[in-house]
Amino acid sequence: MLKIKPYAYVLLLLLPALATAQRINFKPFVQGEGITLIVTDNPSGLNFNAKQSIIVVGDPNPVNIVLTDNQAVVFEVEAPLDFDLTVELVWSKNLSLGGLDTGIMVPFTLRYGYNNTGEFTDMERRANAIEVPEMYHTVTLPVRRRRAGGPPLPPPTPEHAGYVRPKGKTYFYVYGTLSGAPSNASSGNYSGTIEVNVNYADNLN
Repeated sequence: MLKIKPYAYVLLLLLPALATAQRINFKPFVQGEGITLIVTDNPSGLNFNAKQSIIVVGDPNPVNIVLTDNQAVVFEVEAPLDFDLTVELVWSKNLSLGGLDTGIMVPFTLRYGYNNTGEFTDMERRANAIEVPEMYHTVTLPVRRRRAGGPPLPPPTPEHAGYVRPKGKTYFYVYGTLSGAPSNASSGNYSGTIEVNVNYADNLN
């Protein structure tokens, strides 16, 4: 069983009428062999101020980053083509000042999608990506999508001397919505966490 755990910290500065920097530090930690994870787009994080430069306390309008936006975080998972993966995302429902429970929360909704169809360009991959419904935190998928209607694939080839298992890449897109900042929010760093766990699917252990 292999677990890959990127951690993301949402940092949001809220000022009455000034734009300030906000970012998520996306830090992948990889253990084991056979699966690698690379953050290919926005490795410094999900930055809502890059989408809307001015975030005003008390403004009820949300700030949205969608799958096709340049501000979405994209990570690439490379793994053996004949394996399935289970990917779980766990995240904070609200952002809090300095990560502490001060009673003032900024609601945050995370969304994610994936592409495992093997297109060559980022534009094609995003156009063919599947968005996971908001209520689902876990998805199990093949590294490369299989064509419907065909016979089942044979089991993975056992490891043996000189055999190099072919690999493929699956792409994940992390984005979401920052709800309006409450009128009683103080200026400061509002933070939450996002954890991503990538494992071989249980049926292949």
